[in-house]
Amino acid sequence: MERTAEYRVTKGFDKIVNSIIAILLIIGGLYACFALWDTWSILNKPNDVQRQLMKYKPSDSGDPQAQSASFQELLGINPDICAWITIDDTGIDYPVVQGETNFDYLSTDVYGDYTAAGSIFLDCGNNRNFTDFYSILMGHHMQGGVMFGDLDKFMDETFFENHTTGKLYLPDRTLTLETTAIIMADAYDRIIYDVSERTEDEKLALISEIEKYALHTRGTPMHMEDQFIALSTCSSDYTNARLLLICRVTGEN
Repeated sequence: MERTAEYRVTKGFDKIVNSIIAILLIIGGLYACFALWDTWSILNKPNDVQRQLMKYKPSDSGDPQAQSASFQELLGINPDICAWITIDDTGIDYPVVQGETNFDYLSTDVYGDYTAAGSIFLDCGNNRNFTDFYSILMGHHMQGGVMFGDLDKFMDETFFENHTTGKLYLPDRTLTLETTAIIMADAYDRIIYDVSERTEDEKLALISEIEKYALHTRGTPMHMEDQFIALSTCSSDYTNARLLLICRVTGEN
């Protein structure tokens, strides 16, 4: 009788243990599914937003009325939209917003919804009409080339030399861009990340800083009479590392 009772206790205990293990496996499986779904949504939500907005992208037709109409549609979605950036033959093809601070669109899309990918945004200290000597666009470094994830590709010299053009569409004109340098800099570099109005000496100091940290450069030497637009994203190379693609404005339509 004692052995039978002991057997029953052992068998009951085994059932409890097996039940606990089964529950833990189910919980683990559910968590794994949630993690996969979360990763998928992080990567695909900005793609969905981009696809929705592509119908409003300004065209290269040269028709100012058509371009103005495109921006009227975009501004109806979000009055903070100030431009559309395209780097040819890359995944960089997004509307640009500008918030009151540089935190407004870190985790908010152009519709005002939460997203880990955030938006492409113009530094809050820049003129939204892009009349500054030096303007900075910022975007997260996302997997799959999402947002500014494709900036990594410019670290390869061959890719850098073969991808040289882009456009910045504005409500009243289009700026033609030429890639000039790809640099690695510190997020707290006061020269690289200063967008305030600059004296001639300060312009030369910026050009010198860009040349100092350049991984690759191309085209004619940078000049203080030029106008530059930098695309900035995070890098994993070191703490506070930032990767910036420096573009020179070569034309205005």
